Amino acid sequence: MEALPSSPTLFRVAPKFIAVLLVATGTPALAHPALIPLPTSVAWGNGDIPLGPNAVVSGKGATAPSAAFLARSLGIKQGERGSTRILLRLVPARTIGNPEGYHLRVDRHGVLIEASDPRGLFYGAQTLRQMVSGGRVAVADISDAPRFLWRGLLIDVARHFYGKPVLFKFLDQMAVYKLNVLHLHLTDDPGWRIEIPGYPKLTKGEITADGSRAYFTAADIRDIVAYAAERHIMVIPEIEMPSHSGSAGTAYPELYNGGNALDPASPTTYAFIRSVFGEVGRLFPAPYIHFGGDEVGDDAWKDMPDVRQLKVAQDLGSTKEVEAYFVRNVVKIIEANGRRPMAWDEQAEAGASSDVVIQWWRKARPDVLDAAAARGSELVVSPVDQVYFDYHQGPGEPGAPWEGNDNGPTSIAKILAWEPVPASFTPEESKKVLGVEAAVWTEFIASRRYLEFMTFPRLLAFAEVAWRPKGGRDEADFSTRLTPHLDALRASGINARRDEGDAYEFITH
Repeated sequence: MEALPSSPTLFRVAPKFIAVLLVATGTPALAHPALIPLPTSVAWGNGDIPLGPNAVVSGKGATAPSAAFLARSLGIKQGERGSTRILLRLVPARTIGNPEGYHLRVDRHGVLIEASDPRGLFYGAQTLRQMVSGGRVAVADISDAPRFLWRGLLIDVARHFYGKPVLFKFLDQMAVYKLNVLHLHLTDDPGWRIEIPGYPKLTKGEITADGSRAYFTAADIRDIVAYAAERHIMVIPEIEMPSHSGSAGTAYPELYNGGNALDPASPTTYAFIRSVFGEVGRLFPAPYIHFGGDEVGDDAWKDMPDVRQLKVAQDLGSTKEVEAYFVRNVVKIIEANGRRPMAWDEQAEAGASSDVVIQWWRKARPDVLDAAAARGSELVVSPVDQVYFDYHQGPGEPGAPWEGNDNGPTSIAKILAWEPVPASFTPEESKKVLGVEAAVWTEFIASRRYLEFMTFPRLLAFAEVAWRPKGGRDEADFSTRLTPHLDALRASGINARRDEGDAYEFITH
């Protein structure tokens, strides 16, 4: 997965809302700073050193963006001389190994963060932010690197729209916990949330009750992408097709031609798709474009004359074969825009080529995951019963009324107990797992406060799984470390769920 360039020009949130202040009034003192995710290796020393207003952050060249971000976050100056110096330094790749890894040392001489790549420096800076308490930072020696390359969060802005301020707030917290992919589900049956030149009807009706826009302009997308890039987060766009595209069919009925999904036999459909992915490719620099591809019903193209003709012309028998034909064309269009195609795991079952990155979500179909791995597809793992945050967290809470509820609450304990890579995978198949992604689908989540309640603090448990090495996770230890983070989240204005005793009624609107 390619790194995105940093963009230091878009810092819109005041430092007091960015800084992670892990000092909780009334919370028992911890022996050491409460780090999430817990680093790979931590050696705590004796005591701490001051990090007051005369401290400085030093970093030149490629280290400067991370140095500037850290200085703003801590509310201190950049410079070379101060009462305490935090030095950010790039070192040869052989020294650190993983480009997202880092070495962080705090001793009586100051703070040193070393990495072989600006991403590693940035993650080391996030760990340091969590170590600061009361103007002091604990003496420590930390070596750290992530397990997975892809550590993502999907936010569905199609069912209910959430604009830039909400996404910026989420991006801030994703950065703190070292997540690096924001997957935006931009289109679905209820709404189309991105402007496309030449197709103004797609967003014509996307206006909220108060008269504001419920879609993103090109300028909005550029702002989101730049804000994310400064935090080393890649933004992946998802444009659903051929099903889950009713918003397009409502705006332009000729795209459906009387069917229940985009018409795979019509040149009009492919002209539309080329325009859409041309604009999406122009706005999103990430190397991937997600085209959905899930839940195509058997009746998608029932009784459509041009599809019957297509079947004869292309020797296609079943709906699955028509779907595969459509997807081959979509993949070519995405690749013509210089991007890797990505889709939900139904496309692995439908025969998509191994060039398509498969996002596995159907917990009841491990065979599809196994088959995709065996044929060499790259994989992102998002099982519905482990990391779908629209499902309830505890007894008596609301949540999506389908699969997740059949297996009990999607609790922090359940997330921590999850092992993303099947034990049956060979070493070569395991290498194909790019990483993991949590998802917040918003059919039943209609307010910012409810969105936050369903995401936090489960996102922190997910970040622990995404970053930490394979192995058992101590739920009690995580719970102890989580407490001050909950206080910090709530102090920053995020409606984080505290415990099973939290009332939820007040956050549903």
